[in-house]
Amino acid sequence: MYRFQDDFGLPVELTFDPAVYSKRTAKHVLIFPFLEGNLMFTRNTRRGIELPGGKIEPGETSLAAAVREMYEETGYSLSAIEKIGQYVVDESMVKDIYAARVDRFITEMIGGTVGGVVLFEQIPEQIKGNAQFSRILHDDVYPLTLKFLRSDTALWNRLNQKNPAR
Repeated sequence: MYRFQDDFGLPVELTFDPAVYSKRTAKHVLIFPFLEGNLMFTRNTRRGIELPGGKIEPGETSLAAAVREMYEETGYSLSAIEKIGQYVVDESMVKDIYAARVDRFITEMIGGTVGGVVLFEQIPEQIKGNAQFSRILHDDVYPLTLKFLRSDTALWNRLNQKNPAR
């Protein structure tokens, strides 16, 4: 279990332990989507570059929300998705963390606060304090989740393999 403060000064608890996160019900999701070795971000027209994610709708599962949010914010579908962790902000906002392999492009999603997909040549490592990234990513969830993903070689390889359908 990791404990720290986010960029707004709120306490955060982060876990990658299924025994812990399976006991709490999330109301939000965050997705780490990989497209052939690259982490896919979205551009929020108000907040800046961030990872796909959002609220779980009434009657919707966490997994279904992750798939829906990915499509709504990027226009892409997923071929593989795994719940890998969870974090709690200020003891009230619970977010499930998913890692996924991007499957295929369906349609361009731009409008409202969605400003399109952002890909970098290399996965950004240091984003704290970087004004082009949303303040939502300026805490330790992003770097600790990347570290966790890289520590699980089998998962990392599944996420970063080329899609056989391409």
